[in-house]
Parts: sequence; C-alpha cells; structure tokens
Amino acid sequence: MGILDWLFGGDDAATGILVDPTVIEARIDEVVGIVNPRLKLVPGYRRRLAPAVEQAIVYCRTIEAQIPRAIEATAAMWADSPTLRAVFATARDVPMVFSRSRSVQDFFDREPDADQVWAALRFIRREEARVVVAANGDLMQRDVVRTAVSCVDKKVVLPSGCEHEARLEIRRRAFRFLVTEALRQIVSAEAACKDLSMERSILIGRLMILRGQRAGLETVVGHGGRTAGQIAEVGASLARNEQALAACATPGDALEQAIECIQQVLTHGADHLRIETVRLRLDQMNLIVPEGSPAAAVDIALPLVVVRSAPVISLLPCSFPRRDLIGRRTLLDDAQRLVC
Repeated sequence: MGILDWLFGGDDAATGILVDPTVIEARIDEVVGIVNPRLKLVPGYRRRLAPAVEQAIVYCRTIEAQIPRAIEATAAMWADSPTLRAVFATARDVPMVFSRSRSVQDFFDREPDADQVWAALRFIRREEARVVVAANGDLMQRDVVRTAVSCVDKKVVLPSGCEHEARLEIRRRAFRFLVTEALRQIVSAEAACKDLSMERSILIGRLMILRGQRAGLETVVGHGGRTAGQIAEVGASLARNEQALAACATPGDALEQAIECIQQVLTHGADHLRIETVRLRLDQMNLIVPEGSPAAAVDIALPLVVVRSAPVISLLPCSFPRRDLIGRRTLLDDAQRLVC
C-alpha cells in the first residue's frame, strides 16, 4: 500500500485537540514540499494553510487512537488468542509470517539488543460462503450455508523498537496520505483541463470543416440539411467544453486553487481516510456464527483502513519476540526443500 511506504519528520507525540505551533509549521513545510514549492509565492500561504493543517493533525491523532493496542504475536499465544486464530490458520504460521518479512529481519540485525519488535500486520479479510454440517438443536444438519472468514496477503509493515514510536509513525503517514491526496486531485484537475483544451481545438477544427462543407458543394449535391445538423451537434459540444474550461484554473490562479484544494482535503480527512472496526463472532473453524445462535463462538474486532470510501486493508498492531524469529538461513533451507 502506498500510504505505508513514506516517511518524514516533525514528531507529534501529543494528544487531544491542542497542537504545538512548531508542529504546525513543520507540517506546513511538508505540505509545500510535497505539493508545490511555488506555493510560497502565494501571499499569506502559511496563515491560510495553518487552520487546515492543524485540523488534519488532530484528525490523524484520532486515526492513530482508533487502532487497538498491540497484541503479542507468538506461536505459543495462538491457541489462546481468538484474534490470532482468526488471522493465522496454524500456530506455526505466526512466526513464519513475521520471519519472512525482510523489514523484521533487518530490524533485528540493526538492533542486536532488542528482545522484540513492534509492527503492524496488514492483510485483506475475505468472506466466502461454504456448505458445512451444523448443529440444529439436537440434530446435525447437512448442506448448511455459512460464511467463512480468511485473512490473505499478509505483510508486516512499520517495524519499530517501541509501540509509541510505531503509533507516531502511523500519525505521520496518515497526514502525508492526506497531503498526497490533495496533490492527486490537483494533478488530476490539471490533466482534465489539458484534455479539455485539446478537445476544444479538435471541436473548433471540426466545426470549421463542417461550415466549409455547408458553404461548398454539399448544398449543390443536396446534403446541406445533414451538415446543418452536424454543425449544431458540434456547436453544442463546443459550448459544453467551453463551460467546463471556464472552471479550470488559469496559469495566474493555479496556485490559489491549489491552496483551496489542500484546505478542502485537510479539513475533510474522513472523506479520504478513516478507520472502521469490523466485529466478528466466529467459531473455531472461522465460520461466522449468526446472532442469537447457541453455538460456541468468540467475538473479535479488527481495524479496517478505508481509503476514499473503499475498504482496503485490515491493520493489526503486534509485538513479535526475537526468540520466535526464524533465521534467514533456515527459511532458505526450507524453501529449497520445498522446491526439490
């Protein structure tokens, strides 16, 4: 995921709604550096961006606060942890997933004194219908359709020496995602305006050709009525094109519109990035247990990252101990045995 691949400074370790002015200033510099350094040419750009930046900082604190505390991810904890059982098929899968992560291996190489690593496990949650045998009172019923939950495409991201730093990193990356979303909208609008300008040139050329045909031989051979209809159609398309072009930024006000776009995105963070909690009631086979069913089940909650209203990934903070780490050489030997 792109939002998990960026890093920048300016730590914001505070909570609540009050933001240190130095943090706001640092974030404004980041905004300008990401979007367009020429924004500095806009009079009062810092004053205009500061309220939106401050609101985005507070929102990113909310994003981080919605992510649950890290759970211990070990093979020994798998049997007693409903969340681990829901995410990993077997106990051995837990150390395998973390050990296969290059970032985890590199972390322990860099930090020889570290006993554990804090990281986020990201994955995609899938639900699919399955036909199973289920209890119905005292009877066993065949061909019962139930929903099975599985977690795929697991990847360990944001490894850190402490959970506090890992959570600050989530704030930083959430903020940067919002800024790059503003940049995406600005670039998209510029591209759309270029397309409109090109379309206008084509329509004008087409209109000139049609008018020339109407004034030429087409009136003699009897096709003047058809050409008149085509002229009207192209003229209407040109009018719609020019109306859309009128809303485009001119070279003189492009920076002004960029400021406005940044303000809009940063003050409406929930429209672009938010955390939702998915609550599931599962049995030991990771089948969803219907509400009110007497079947044995456990309740789990998984945080879901929603980007531009589309669910993307689940994100589970974990701590993973060095003692469970499978060495690179062992992983390589296991892979070679599978190939052979």
